[in-house]
Amino acid sequence: MTTTKEDRAYGALIGGAIGDAMGMPASFMTRAQIEKTYGYIRDFLQPDAEAQDKHGALQAAEITDDTMESVIICHNLIDNRGFSEEAFNKAMREWAIENKMLETTVIGPSTRRYLEAIIEGRDPKLTAGQGNTNGSAMRVAPVGVAYCENMSACLDAAVASSLPSHGSRPAVAAACAVAAAVACGVKGGFSPSEVLNAAYEAALYGESRGVEITAPSVAKRIRLIESIVDGDSGNERDIKEILDDLTGIFGSSMFSYESVPIALGAFYAVAGNGPEGIMAAINAGDDADTNGAICGNICGAYSGASSFPDEWKDRVQKTSMLDMKGMAEQLIGLGL
Repeated sequence: MTTTKEDRAYGALIGGAIGDAMGMPASFMTRAQIEKTYGYIRDFLQPDAEAQDKHGALQAAEITDDTMESVIICHNLIDNRGFSEEAFNKAMREWAIENKMLETTVIGPSTRRYLEAIIEGRDPKLTAGQGNTNGSAMRVAPVGVAYCENMSACLDAAVASSLPSHGSRPAVAAACAVAAAVACGVKGGFSPSEVLNAAYEAALYGESRGVEITAPSVAKRIRLIESIVDGDSGNERDIKEILDDLTGIFGSSMFSYESVPIALGAFYAVAGNGPEGIMAAINAGDDADTNGAICGNICGAYSGASSFPDEWKDRVQKTSMLDMKGMAEQLIGLGL
């Protein structure tokens, strides 16, 4: 199916929202718990009140902080014709106070430290180097959309968007990898293998910009994806077998060096198919909403919004009052 750049830009944003909302009921559950509680998740579900203690109060198809922060990045880029750290910090502070985010249990430790700092008037970069989770990777897709024709500028903007809160080597690398994968998808003309290679090169660049900590290399993990997914038996394997290998080797937690490789692994395993990629990332377990969002960003950019059922797109936007198509058009229109 032939897609337009506009459709792929819309796909990157709406795919993230769909993955976030669809994965929300399974957040931080094991694969076995997901299977027991929901079966193999294939649609929006109401969170199980007993099994889901993080997002149990949300409704089916409702987004989480993952998509909310991505929307903040969208507005930041549109309003400032590029990423503005000052404007980002101001918007995140207002969002956190308005939504009482520090009183919730849904934000990760890196984002919590960052929000505490900006709310208290401290320099968030003093502790950002400790941030090794996936918060900057989950919100960076709009950067890939806006800079889809300029990879160098894309990576610099991805770094800038990560450093205020997630300044460690793996976190910056993860944000760069996602931005690059999204940029390749929106630009078009890349194979899934070529998208992975672009993500690998971007992760290497991110690793050169982040603060060194004791952690695995995101770039080296991305490099392993093709061999893990393709295997060496020569036999076709179903997605559950592939997920066994991906989660067994990488994990699927909120750490950036687990989350982004698992999302990219799901993308590659389904050759960029939007719905199948999201379902694979979600059913891998653990940080299911964020992994689903990141995989949705990348698959949506690759296969376009048209790859998702209209019912999914309409429902997630209506439930959380989103206009992903409008924002995608504005991001592309920036001509960055």
